[in-house]
Amino acid sequence: MRALLSQLLTDSAKEDSQFVVLSGDHGYALFDQLRRDCERQFINVGVAEQTMVGVAAGLARQGLHPVVYGLAAFIPVRVLEQIKIDVCFSRLPIIFLGDGAGLVYSTLGVSHQCAEDLACLRPLPFIRVFSPCDPEELRACYKEASRYEGPSYIRVGKSDRAVINVSPLSSTDPHWVWQGDTPGHSKGLRTGVCLIASGSMVAPAVDAARKFDLHCLSIPRIKPFARDIDRFTEGFGRLIILEEHSRYGGLASALMDAFAEHELRLPEVRVLSLDDKFSARCGGYQYALSEHGLADAQVIERVGTLVNEYFRQIDPREIVPKSG
Repeated sequence: MRALLSQLLTDSAKEDSQFVVLSGDHGYALFDQLRRDCERQFINVGVAEQTMVGVAAGLARQGLHPVVYGLAAFIPVRVLEQIKIDVCFSRLPIIFLGDGAGLVYSTLGVSHQCAEDLACLRPLPFIRVFSPCDPEELRACYKEASRYEGPSYIRVGKSDRAVINVSPLSSTDPHWVWQGDTPGHSKGLRTGVCLIASGSMVAPAVDAARKFDLHCLSIPRIKPFARDIDRFTEGFGRLIILEEHSRYGGLASALMDAFAEHELRLPEVRVLSLDDKFSARCGGYQYALSEHGLADAQVIERVGTLVNEYFRQIDPREIVPKSG
């Protein structure tokens, strides 16, 4: 996904002389091609993220098209007030790229981990929020953000998850279904339970969906949330939401807020998310996830338990195979 991001930024710079990328002394390899091909359109502001947002706002007011890059723990969390006042208040067309959200910077500890970026940004007026799972979703989200006449945030994963889309996405619909289309349209899939995920959790959700013959839905655009979400959830008795984010303010909150706002019938919801705690120890990425019950093997086990629990209520004979 980062390789595609590098190419997207370089292509934008070549196509638009007013396009400029600002970095807070991060992403060196990411910007090698951009700095080589369009040196004057890259600015390393240094370790001064709050100043960087102000500079980007000033450039946008002069007609330039800025992209602001940083680790998600710093962009947007460290600079939330500057995004709110300098950018959102004036609805400036700036794209913010938050790299390495969640626990992927596992060995660097809590200061570099970020479980709250979506929750911080969703309440801000005018901003659009994206959480793509793979290169093709990133391409679609970047295209939408580039066309939007206001601020956007793209949560860029760095966890080297499996590619889900093997061909370009042809739809601008903010939902893409991997297993099945809509309830009742796919033979062989159980229609009682649907997995819903975004970003880095889509890949393990797809693995679980394939193992237990379930529908699986990816939602790369968190805000604005689609009004017609019930079109995809109609007929399901239970939704299992997976996200590498706090339970508060992320995908699960956005989905349930949408149901409440539009007075839709909400099925049973179960959420697999980061726990309400900080990481206790340093370790690899899967270890960091395991402290929250979100390591790949744990996701399979927990989904299997929740699916069995649901179907046991419907028909005790309808039990999925054990995850082992």
